[in-house]
Amino acid sequence: MKFIKRLILIAIVLVVLVGGLGAGVVYFGATRWRSPEKVESIIHSGSSLRGIAYQLEREKVIGTPKLFEIMARARGLSRTLRAGTYEFPAGSTLNDVLKKLADGDVKQYAFTIVEGWTIDEIAAALKGQPFLADSSVPEQFVKFANDPTFRVSLGIEDTPSLEGYLFPETYLVDKPLRADALVKRLVEQFHKTWGSLDDLAKARSPFSKAQLVTLASIVEKETGVADERPLVASVFFNRLRRRMPLQSDPTIIYGLKDFDGNIRKRDISNPHKYNTYVHPGLPPGPIANPGKASLEAVLRPAKSDYLYFVSKNDGSHHFSTTLSEHLAAVRKYQLKR
Repeated sequence: MKFIKRLILIAIVLVVLVGGLGAGVVYFGATRWRSPEKVESIIHSGSSLRGIAYQLEREKVIGTPKLFEIMARARGLSRTLRAGTYEFPAGSTLNDVLKKLADGDVKQYAFTIVEGWTIDEIAAALKGQPFLADSSVPEQFVKFANDPTFRVSLGIEDTPSLEGYLFPETYLVDKPLRADALVKRLVEQFHKTWGSLDDLAKARSPFSKAQLVTLASIVEKETGVADERPLVASVFFNRLRRRMPLQSDPTIIYGLKDFDGNIRKRDISNPHKYNTYVHPGLPPGPIANPGKASLEAVLRPAKSDYLYFVSKNDGSHHFSTTLSEHLAAVRKYQLKR
């Protein structure tokens, strides 16, 4: 009997020792081993837990892939590790790595879309960005922005493209970024912003959303002075009410293929469909992507009798009620006479 008790005791001691040794190994592997250098790692969608573990080992993010698997399963995380681009700083422990993947703490990049940029200008700004899925994203961005089926799927109708609905703002984006995902996000931000202005929009009847966004895009291109936007909007509304052509220079420029910075006489008479010197009323769609301030300006324009404005060459404009006053301002500010 004593012999049996001794064997049981020895077995218990061995279990404790082995368990302690195992716990020690887990503790060391999880908290003591640290990655030697900073690593950027892309975890692809559909990757298995084992695939992720051995990828991270190859990249020297972790030292024990088996332990990574065991810990992920023990914590119920085997199916919840999120895909994306991660930045693991030097000195990361296995615990640190697992938590970052479980939290989806992906690396993000700031991308700014400037108020008044066009589809093509946004695409140009995308070229060479480090967060793109591949080099075709700028070209694909233009394609999706002009695709009528994709446009309608995003809730935008009665306009030739998504020009005007790609809301300008600074966005934090994940890598790898796809063109369709970016276009969708910009349009969603437009819907969110327009929704915050919905009460004002309803008060601007009989103008439709498409017409108001088109006018806002013209206001955006005409002035960068915040206080002037409601005044510029009032000029265009006054002209529309009087059935006067808008005669907006930016609408000429938008329809020119190779604009070199100078509007010539032949450009003013160019019959392209966006030219508001040639065609009455609003152009068929926006000529740029307006920001919130320009949208607010057309929804809450200033009360004025102004029908004209001319650049003072300092970023601001002189506003006039009569043609004679406007011509005098042109001579003063443009012709220097």
